[in-house]
Amino acid sequence: MAVALMEWPPPLGQRGQDSSHQNENEEGGPSLTDRDYITLQNLKTPLLQLPPELLYEILSYISASDLVHASSACRILAQHVNNERLWANLVNLNLPDPIQDPGVFDSFRSLYISHHPCWFIPRHKVWFSDTEHTGNLILTRYDNRRGVIEGYRVTTERRSHKFQVWEWNPDVVIQAFEPKVNLWLDDPILLLRKDPEERPRYLDTERVMEMPVQVQYVYNAISLCRPGCPEELTEATQWPPSNIPSDHRVYRNPDVHWEEWNRVPRQLSQVSEHAFRIRRWAHFRLGMPIFTAGQRETMSTYSTLDPSLYTPTKEKPYQGIWVGDYSAHGCEFLLFLQHDKEGDENSAHDPRNEDIVQRGSLKAVKLTGDPNVPRGEYSFMSDDIGPGGTIRIATESLFEGARVVRSSGHVAGLGFRDDTFITSQLILVSTDCVAHYWESMGHITYYRRLDIDALIGT
Repeated sequence: MAVALMEWPPPLGQRGQDSSHQNENEEGGPSLTDRDYITLQNLKTPLLQLPPELLYEILSYISASDLVHASSACRILAQHVNNERLWANLVNLNLPDPIQDPGVFDSFRSLYISHHPCWFIPRHKVWFSDTEHTGNLILTRYDNRRGVIEGYRVTTERRSHKFQVWEWNPDVVIQAFEPKVNLWLDDPILLLRKDPEERPRYLDTERVMEMPVQVQYVYNAISLCRPGCPEELTEATQWPPSNIPSDHRVYRNPDVHWEEWNRVPRQLSQVSEHAFRIRRWAHFRLGMPIFTAGQRETMSTYSTLDPSLYTPTKEKPYQGIWVGDYSAHGCEFLLFLQHDKEGDENSAHDPRNEDIVQRGSLKAVKLTGDPNVPRGEYSFMSDDIGPGGTIRIATESLFEGARVVRSSGHVAGLGFRDDTFITSQLILVSTDCVAHYWESMGHITYYRRLDIDALIGT
Protein backbone atom coordinates (compact mmCIF):
# COMPACT_ATOMS: atom_id res chain seq x y z
CA MET A 1 0.00 0.00 0.00
CA ALA A 2 1.62 3.23 -1.07
CA VAL A 3 1.24 6.41 0.92
CA ALA A 4 0.47 9.35 -1.33
CA LEU A 5 -0.22 12.91 -0.29
CA MET A 6 -3.26 14.48 -1.88
CA GLU A 7 -3.08 17.20 -4.52
CA TRP A 8 -3.46 20.52 -2.80
CA PRO A 9 -6.33 22.96 -3.67
CA PRO A 10 -5.65 25.61 -6.31
CA PRO A 11 -4.75 29.18 -5.24
CA LEU A 12 -7.28 31.46 -3.63
CA GLY A 13 -9.89 32.94 -5.93
CA GLN A 14 -9.27 30.58 -8.84
CA ARG A 15 -12.07 30.53 -11.38
CA GLY A 16 -14.43 27.67 -11.83
CA GLN A 17 -14.99 26.96 -8.13
CA ASP A 18 -18.30 27.06 -6.33
CA SER A 19 -19.04 30.38 -4.70
CA SER A 20 -21.51 30.74 -1.89
CA HIS A 21 -19.78 33.64 -0.13
CA GLN A 22 -19.74 36.23 -2.90
CA ASN A 23 -21.21 38.90 -0.65
CA GLU A 24 -18.52 38.62 2.05
CA ASN A 25 -16.59 41.55 0.55
CA GLU A 26 -18.61 44.69 1.16
CA GLU A 27 -16.33 46.77 -1.07
CA GLY A 28 -17.31 44.77 -4.12
CA GLY A 29 -13.85 43.18 -4.53
CA PRO A 30 -13.16 39.69 -5.86
CA SER A 31 -15.65 37.10 -4.61
CA LEU A 32 -14.62 34.28 -2.29
CA THR A 33 -15.18 30.65 -3.14
CA ASP A 34 -16.24 28.07 -0.52
CA ARG A 35 -12.71 26.74 -0.36
CA ASP A 36 -11.24 30.25 0.00
CA TYR A 37 -13.63 30.99 2.83
CA ILE A 38 -12.68 27.81 4.69
CA THR A 39 -9.00 28.64 4.28
CA LEU A 40 -9.51 32.13 5.72
CA GLN A 41 -11.42 30.63 8.64
CA ASN A 42 -8.54 28.20 9.27
CA LEU A 43 -6.16 31.13 9.60
CA LYS A 44 -7.96 31.96 12.85
CA THR A 45 -7.27 28.48 14.26
CA PRO A 46 -4.94 28.74 17.31
CA LEU A 47 -2.75 25.91 15.99
CA LEU A 48 -2.00 27.79 12.77
CA GLN A 49 -1.17 30.97 14.68
CA LEU A 50 1.79 29.27 16.36
CA PRO A 51 5.31 30.17 15.22
CA PRO A 52 6.60 27.80 12.51
CA GLU A 53 9.24 26.43 14.90
CA LEU A 54 6.61 25.32 17.43
CA LEU A 55 4.37 23.86 14.74
CA TYR A 56 7.32 21.89 13.37
CA GLU A 57 8.06 20.58 16.86
CA ILE A 58 4.46 19.39 17.25
CA LEU A 59 4.42 17.70 13.84
CA SER A 60 7.71 15.94 14.59
CA TYR A 61 5.96 13.82 17.24
CA ILE A 62 3.35 12.24 14.97
CA SER A 63 3.59 9.29 12.60
CA ALA A 64 3.79 9.40 8.81
CA SER A 65 0.14 8.35 8.48
CA ASP A 66 -0.94 11.15 10.81
CA LEU A 67 1.17 13.63 8.85
CA VAL A 68 -0.76 12.67 5.73
CA HIS A 69 -4.05 13.18 7.55
CA ALA A 70 -2.89 16.55 8.88
CA SER A 71 -1.81 17.68 5.42
CA SER A 72 -5.30 17.07 4.06
CA ALA A 73 -6.84 19.44 6.61
CA CYS A 74 -5.73 22.67 4.94
CA ARG A 75 -3.17 24.17 2.62
CA ILE A 76 -1.10 25.74 5.40
CA LEU A 77 -0.63 22.45 7.24
CA ALA A 78 0.19 20.81 3.91
CA GLN A 79 3.05 23.25 3.43
CA HIS A 80 4.40 22.48 6.90
CA VAL A 81 4.06 18.72 6.37
CA ASN A 82 6.21 18.99 3.24
CA ASN A 83 9.10 20.12 5.42
CA GLU A 84 12.04 17.85 4.49
CA ARG A 85 13.28 17.73 8.07
CA LEU A 86 10.10 15.95 9.16
CA TRP A 87 10.54 13.20 6.57
CA ALA A 88 14.27 12.94 7.22
CA ASN A 89 13.50 12.31 10.89
CA LEU A 90 10.95 9.62 9.98
CA VAL A 91 13.52 7.85 7.81
CA ASN A 92 16.33 8.10 10.36
CA LEU A 93 14.15 6.75 13.16
CA ASN A 94 14.46 3.39 11.39
CA LEU A 95 18.22 3.46 10.80
CA PRO A 96 21.09 2.82 13.25
CA ASP A 97 23.18 5.55 11.61
CA PRO A 98 21.34 8.68 10.36
CA ILE A 99 21.70 9.63 6.71
CA GLN A 100 22.19 13.26 5.66
CA ASP A 101 20.72 13.18 2.16
CA PRO A 102 18.00 11.18 0.31
CA GLY A 103 20.53 9.53 -2.00
CA VAL A 104 18.98 8.42 -5.30
CA PHE A 105 15.61 9.94 -4.37
CA ASP A 106 14.44 13.49 -5.02
CA SER A 107 13.50 14.07 -1.39
CA PHE A 108 13.27 12.36 1.98
CA ARG A 109 9.50 12.32 1.53
CA SER A 110 9.73 10.33 -1.71
CA LEU A 111 12.31 8.05 -0.07
CA TYR A 112 9.99 7.33 2.84
CA ILE A 113 7.00 6.70 0.59
CA SER A 114 8.98 4.40 -1.69
CA HIS A 115 9.69 1.89 1.10
CA HIS A 116 6.55 2.38 3.17
CA PRO A 117 5.38 0.33 5.09
CA CYS A 118 8.58 -1.78 5.20
CA TRP A 119 10.78 0.55 7.26
CA PHE A 120 10.43 -1.77 10.24
CA ILE A 121 12.64 -4.30 8.41
CA PRO A 122 15.92 -2.32 8.67
CA ARG A 123 14.84 -0.94 12.05
CA HIS A 124 14.78 -4.38 13.71
CA LYS A 125 17.81 -5.61 11.69
CA VAL A 126 17.96 -9.18 13.13
CA TRP A 127 15.57 -11.76 11.63
CA PHE A 128 15.35 -15.55 11.81
CA SER A 129 13.13 -17.89 9.81
CA ASP A 130 11.05 -21.02 10.35
CA THR A 131 12.65 -22.90 7.44
CA GLU A 132 12.22 -26.58 8.30
CA HIS A 133 14.97 -27.96 10.58
CA THR A 134 17.76 -25.57 9.58
CA GLY A 135 16.15 -22.14 9.88
CA ASN A 136 17.94 -19.05 8.65
CA LEU A 137 19.49 -15.97 10.24
CA ILE A 138 19.61 -12.73 8.24
CA LEU A 139 20.61 -9.14 8.96
CA THR A 140 18.82 -6.27 7.25
CA ARG A 141 19.90 -2.71 6.50
CA TYR A 142 19.22 0.28 4.27
CA ASP A 143 21.84 1.14 1.62
CA ASN A 144 21.53 4.84 0.86
CA ARG A 145 23.94 4.63 -2.09
CA ARG A 146 21.51 2.43 -4.02
CA GLY A 147 18.28 3.34 -2.25
CA VAL A 148 17.47 -0.28 -1.31
CA ILE A 149 16.43 -2.20 1.79
CA GLU A 150 18.45 -5.42 1.77
CA GLY A 151 18.81 -8.54 3.87
CA TYR A 152 21.64 -11.06 3.76
CA ARG A 153 22.18 -14.50 5.23
CA VAL A 154 24.77 -14.75 8.02
CA THR A 155 27.33 -17.43 7.17
CA THR A 156 30.31 -18.87 9.00
CA GLU A 157 33.42 -20.70 7.95
CA ARG A 158 35.78 -22.59 10.24
CA ARG A 159 39.30 -21.28 9.90
CA SER A 160 41.16 -23.65 12.21
CA HIS A 161 41.51 -27.43 12.11
CA LYS A 162 43.87 -27.59 15.06
CA PHE A 163 43.15 -29.89 17.97
CA GLN A 164 43.74 -28.94 21.59
CA VAL A 165 44.79 -31.08 24.55
CA TRP A 166 42.74 -30.78 27.72
CA GLU A 167 44.92 -31.57 30.71
CA TRP A 168 41.91 -32.20 32.92
CA ASN A 169 40.73 -35.04 30.63
CA PRO A 170 43.13 -35.86 27.76
CA ASP A 171 40.65 -38.33 26.24
CA VAL A 172 38.23 -35.54 25.28
CA VAL A 173 38.35 -34.35 21.67
CA ILE A 174 38.68 -30.55 21.41
CA GLN A 175 38.89 -28.77 18.07
CA ALA A 176 39.86 -25.10 18.13
CA PHE A 177 37.12 -22.76 16.92
CA GLU A 178 37.99 -19.35 15.48
CA PRO A 179 35.11 -18.77 13.04
CA LYS A 180 35.00 -16.17 10.31
CA VAL A 181 31.47 -14.76 10.21
CA ASN A 182 30.26 -12.91 7.11
CA LEU A 183 27.18 -11.75 5.27
CA TRP A 184 26.58 -13.68 2.05
CA LEU A 185 26.43 -10.62 -0.18
CA ASP A 186 26.22 -12.57 -3.44
CA ASP A 187 22.78 -13.98 -2.70
CA PRO A 188 20.40 -11.54 -0.94
CA ILE A 189 17.41 -12.98 0.85
CA LEU A 190 15.53 -9.66 0.70
CA LEU A 191 15.96 -6.79 -1.74
CA LEU A 192 13.49 -3.90 -1.93
CA ARG A 193 14.42 -1.49 -4.71
CA LYS A 194 13.12 1.89 -5.77
CA ASP A 195 10.22 1.42 -8.18
CA PRO A 196 11.03 3.58 -11.24
CA GLU A 197 7.38 3.50 -12.34
CA GLU A 198 6.04 4.30 -8.84
CA ARG A 199 3.24 1.79 -9.25
CA PRO A 200 0.70 1.54 -6.41
CA ARG A 201 1.24 -1.28 -3.91
CA TYR A 202 -1.32 -3.04 -1.76
CA LEU A 203 -0.98 -4.61 1.67
CA ASP A 204 -2.74 -7.87 0.81
CA THR A 205 -0.55 -8.82 -2.16
CA GLU A 206 2.94 -10.15 -2.63
CA ARG A 207 5.70 -7.91 -3.88
CA VAL A 208 8.08 -9.66 -6.25
CA MET A 209 11.68 -8.67 -5.54
CA GLU A 210 14.01 -8.21 -8.48
CA MET A 211 17.16 -10.19 -7.67
CA PRO A 212 20.24 -11.50 -9.52
CA VAL A 213 19.03 -15.08 -9.06
CA GLN A 214 16.18 -14.38 -11.51
CA VAL A 215 18.53 -15.15 -14.40
CA GLN A 216 18.22 -18.76 -13.20
CA TYR A 217 14.40 -18.47 -13.23
CA VAL A 218 14.23 -18.41 -9.43
CA TYR A 219 11.92 -15.74 -8.03
CA ASN A 220 11.36 -14.22 -4.61
CA ALA A 221 8.39 -12.31 -3.22
CA ILE A 222 7.77 -10.65 0.12
CA SER A 223 4.41 -10.34 1.89
CA LEU A 224 3.38 -8.77 5.18
CA CYS A 225 1.81 -10.48 8.19
CA ARG A 226 -1.01 -9.91 10.61
CA PRO A 227 -0.33 -10.33 14.34
CA GLY A 228 -1.45 -13.76 15.48
CA CYS A 229 -4.37 -14.24 17.84
CA PRO A 230 -2.93 -15.93 20.97
CA GLU A 231 -6.05 -18.07 21.40
CA GLU A 232 -5.66 -19.54 17.91
CA LEU A 233 -1.90 -20.13 17.92
CA THR A 234 -0.32 -23.45 18.83
CA GLU A 235 3.32 -24.49 19.10
CA ALA A 236 3.16 -25.86 15.56
CA THR A 237 1.46 -22.82 14.02
CA GLN A 238 3.22 -19.87 15.69
CA TRP A 239 6.44 -18.03 15.01
CA PRO A 240 8.64 -17.28 16.85
CA PRO A 241 8.48 -20.47 18.95
CA SER A 242 7.60 -20.36 22.62
CA ASN A 243 11.23 -20.96 23.67
CA ILE A 244 12.02 -17.42 22.51
CA PRO A 245 10.34 -14.67 24.59
CA SER A 246 8.18 -12.41 22.44
CA ASP A 247 5.06 -10.27 22.70
CA HIS A 248 4.54 -10.47 18.94
CA ARG A 249 3.81 -13.83 17.32
CA VAL A 250 2.32 -14.58 13.91
CA TYR A 251 0.60 -17.51 12.28
CA ARG A 252 2.64 -20.01 10.29
CA ASN A 253 1.56 -23.15 8.48
CA PRO A 254 3.84 -24.29 5.66
CA ASP A 255 1.28 -26.88 4.53
CA VAL A 256 -1.17 -24.18 3.42
CA HIS A 257 -0.53 -21.87 0.46
CA TRP A 258 -0.42 -18.21 1.41
CA GLU A 259 -3.44 -17.27 -0.71
CA GLU A 260 -5.59 -19.68 1.32
CA TRP A 261 -4.64 -18.26 4.69
CA ASN A 262 -6.90 -15.22 4.59
CA ARG A 263 -4.58 -13.80 7.24
CA VAL A 264 -2.96 -11.02 5.25
CA PRO A 265 -3.33 -7.42 6.49
CA ARG A 266 -5.77 -5.19 4.64
CA GLN A 267 -5.15 -2.01 6.64
CA LEU A 268 -2.00 -0.41 8.02
CA SER A 269 -3.27 -0.99 11.55
CA GLN A 270 -3.30 -4.74 10.84
CA VAL A 271 0.36 -4.96 9.76
CA SER A 272 2.73 -6.71 12.14
CA GLU A 273 6.03 -4.85 12.35
CA HIS A 274 7.75 -7.90 13.81
CA ALA A 275 7.36 -10.45 11.01
CA PHE A 276 7.18 -10.91 7.24
CA ARG A 277 7.12 -13.80 4.77
CA ILE A 278 9.28 -14.61 1.78
CA ARG A 279 8.19 -17.00 -0.95
CA ARG A 280 10.80 -18.49 -3.26
CA TRP A 281 9.95 -20.51 -6.35
CA ALA A 282 11.26 -21.66 -9.72
CA HIS A 283 9.38 -20.67 -12.87
CA PHE A 284 10.54 -21.55 -16.35
CA ARG A 285 9.38 -19.80 -19.50
CA LEU A 286 6.96 -22.53 -20.46
CA GLY A 287 4.42 -24.12 -18.17
CA MET A 288 3.39 -23.47 -14.58
CA PRO A 289 5.66 -22.77 -11.60
CA ILE A 290 7.62 -25.81 -10.48
CA PHE A 291 7.99 -26.40 -6.75
CA THR A 292 10.63 -29.10 -6.64
CA ALA A 293 10.73 -29.42 -2.86
CA GLY A 294 7.13 -28.68 -1.93
CA GLN A 295 5.61 -25.73 -0.11
CA ARG A 296 7.79 -26.21 2.97
CA GLU A 297 10.84 -25.16 1.00
CA THR A 298 9.27 -22.18 -0.75
CA MET A 299 7.59 -20.21 2.04
CA SER A 300 9.46 -18.87 5.07
CA THR A 301 8.17 -16.73 7.92
CA TYR A 302 10.74 -14.37 9.42
CA SER A 303 10.47 -12.93 12.91
CA THR A 304 12.67 -10.46 14.74
CA LEU A 305 14.25 -10.51 18.18
CA ASP A 306 13.74 -7.90 20.86
CA PRO A 307 17.12 -6.14 21.28
CA SER A 308 16.87 -6.66 25.05
CA LEU A 309 17.25 -10.41 24.41
CA TYR A 310 20.63 -10.15 22.69
CA THR A 311 22.14 -7.07 24.33
CA PRO A 312 24.48 -7.99 27.22
CA THR A 313 24.29 -6.09 30.51
CA LYS A 314 26.31 -6.15 33.71
CA GLU A 315 23.71 -8.41 35.32
CA LYS A 316 23.36 -10.58 32.17
CA PRO A 317 26.82 -10.58 30.57
CA TYR A 318 26.31 -13.75 28.50
CA GLN A 319 23.16 -12.61 26.73
CA GLY A 320 23.54 -12.32 22.98
CA ILE A 321 23.67 -14.09 19.63
CA TRP A 322 26.41 -16.71 19.43
CA VAL A 323 27.83 -19.13 16.87
CA GLY A 324 28.67 -22.71 17.85
CA ASP A 325 30.69 -25.49 16.24
CA TYR A 326 28.47 -28.56 15.79
CA SER A 327 31.02 -30.76 14.08
CA ALA A 328 29.43 -32.62 11.14
CA HIS A 329 26.37 -30.33 11.23
CA GLY A 330 28.57 -27.28 10.73
CA CYS A 331 28.23 -23.93 12.49
CA GLU A 332 24.91 -22.92 14.01
CA PHE A 333 23.63 -19.67 15.53
CA LEU A 334 22.09 -19.53 18.98
CA LEU A 335 20.40 -17.02 21.26
CA PHE A 336 21.82 -17.09 24.79
CA LEU A 337 19.13 -16.19 27.34
CA GLN A 338 20.13 -15.36 30.90
CA HIS A 339 17.43 -15.21 33.58
CA ASP A 340 17.46 -14.34 37.26
CA LYS A 341 15.75 -16.70 39.65
CA GLU A 342 13.01 -15.18 41.79
CA GLY A 343 14.30 -14.44 45.26
CA ASP A 344 17.84 -15.54 44.37
CA GLU A 345 20.29 -12.96 45.67
CA ASN A 346 23.31 -15.28 45.51
CA SER A 347 25.77 -14.39 42.81
CA ALA A 348 29.39 -14.97 42.00
CA HIS A 349 32.00 -12.92 40.21
CA ASP A 350 34.45 -14.10 37.62
CA PRO A 351 37.70 -14.49 39.59
CA ARG A 352 39.51 -12.77 36.70
CA ASN A 353 37.06 -9.85 36.41
CA GLU A 354 34.99 -8.57 39.33
CA ASP A 355 32.70 -6.66 36.95
CA ILE A 356 31.28 -9.90 35.49
CA VAL A 357 28.29 -11.12 37.51
CA GLN A 358 27.51 -14.83 37.29
CA ARG A 359 24.09 -15.85 38.56
CA GLY A 360 20.73 -17.18 37.44
CA SER A 361 20.11 -19.57 34.54
CA LEU A 362 21.69 -19.65 31.09
CA LYS A 363 19.85 -21.27 28.17
CA ALA A 364 20.77 -21.46 24.49
CA VAL A 365 18.00 -21.53 21.87
CA LYS A 366 18.91 -22.48 18.32
CA LEU A 367 18.19 -19.76 15.75
CA THR A 368 19.47 -22.16 13.09
CA GLY A 369 19.46 -25.91 13.53
CA ASP A 370 20.06 -29.31 12.00
CA PRO A 371 18.06 -32.48 11.20
CA ASN A 372 18.60 -33.79 14.74
CA VAL A 373 17.86 -30.76 16.92
CA PRO A 374 16.09 -28.16 14.73
CA ARG A 375 15.81 -24.37 14.99
CA GLY A 376 13.76 -23.08 17.87
CA GLU A 377 14.82 -25.86 20.27
CA TYR A 378 17.14 -25.62 23.26
CA SER A 379 20.72 -26.75 22.66
CA PHE A 380 21.75 -26.66 26.31
CA MET A 381 20.59 -25.19 29.59
CA SER A 382 22.13 -24.50 32.95
CA ASP A 383 19.75 -23.78 35.81
CA ASP A 384 22.35 -21.93 37.86
CA ILE A 385 25.66 -20.45 36.71
CA GLY A 386 26.22 -18.96 40.16
CA PRO A 387 27.53 -20.59 43.35
CA GLY A 388 24.69 -23.12 43.47
CA GLY A 389 25.58 -24.67 40.12
CA THR A 390 29.35 -24.42 40.30
CA ILE A 391 31.33 -27.65 39.99
CA ARG A 392 34.82 -26.15 40.18
CA ILE A 393 37.08 -23.32 39.07
CA ALA A 394 39.33 -24.57 36.27
CA THR A 395 43.04 -24.75 37.05
CA GLU A 396 44.23 -26.36 33.78
CA SER A 397 46.01 -24.03 31.35
CA LEU A 398 43.38 -24.29 28.58
CA PHE A 399 40.55 -22.87 30.75
CA GLU A 400 42.45 -21.49 33.73
CA GLY A 401 40.27 -19.42 36.04
CA ALA A 402 37.00 -20.26 34.23
CA ARG A 403 33.93 -21.23 36.22
CA VAL A 404 32.61 -24.72 35.38
CA VAL A 405 28.88 -25.21 36.07
CA ARG A 406 26.35 -28.01 35.75
CA SER A 407 24.26 -28.09 32.57
CA SER A 408 22.24 -30.36 30.29
CA GLY A 409 22.78 -30.85 26.56
CA HIS A 410 19.94 -31.55 24.11
CA VAL A 411 20.35 -34.55 21.78
CA ALA A 412 17.96 -36.35 19.41
CA GLY A 413 17.80 -38.73 16.48
CA LEU A 414 17.09 -37.70 12.90
CA GLY A 415 13.84 -35.79 12.59
CA PHE A 416 14.04 -34.74 16.26
CA ARG A 417 13.03 -38.23 17.40
CA ASP A 418 13.52 -39.48 20.96
CA ASP A 419 15.00 -36.18 22.09
CA THR A 420 16.46 -36.06 25.58
CA PHE A 421 18.79 -34.00 27.75
CA ILE A 422 22.10 -35.50 28.84
CA THR A 423 24.48 -34.44 31.60
CA SER A 424 27.05 -31.88 30.56
CA GLN A 425 29.22 -29.07 31.88
CA LEU A 426 29.40 -25.44 30.84
CA ILE A 427 32.82 -23.78 30.96
CA LEU A 428 32.46 -19.99 31.19
CA VAL A 429 35.74 -19.00 29.55
CA SER A 430 34.73 -15.34 29.05
CA THR A 431 31.70 -13.27 28.13
CA ASP A 432 32.68 -13.79 24.47
CA CYS A 433 33.62 -17.47 24.63
CA VAL A 434 31.88 -20.46 26.26
CA ALA A 435 32.80 -24.14 26.02
CA HIS A 436 30.26 -26.97 26.41
CA TYR A 437 31.52 -30.36 27.61
CA TRP A 438 29.26 -33.23 26.52
CA GLU A 439 30.32 -35.76 29.16
CA SER A 440 28.98 -39.01 27.66
CA MET A 441 30.08 -38.03 24.15
CA GLY A 442 33.60 -37.06 25.18
CA HIS A 443 33.43 -33.88 23.14
CA ILE A 444 33.63 -30.11 23.70
CA THR A 445 31.73 -27.53 21.64
CA TYR A 446 32.94 -23.94 21.51
CA TYR A 447 30.64 -20.91 21.22
CA ARG A 448 31.70 -17.42 20.16
CA ARG A 449 29.71 -14.19 20.44
CA LEU A 450 28.62 -12.39 17.26
CA ASP A 451 29.16 -8.65 16.79
CA ILE A 452 25.88 -7.76 15.07
CA ASP A 453 26.69 -4.09 14.46
CA ALA A 454 30.05 -4.92 12.88
CA LEU A 455 28.38 -7.44 10.56
CA ILE A 456 25.71 -4.97 9.44
CA GLY A 457 28.46 -2.50 8.57
CA THR A 458 30.12 -5.02 6.24
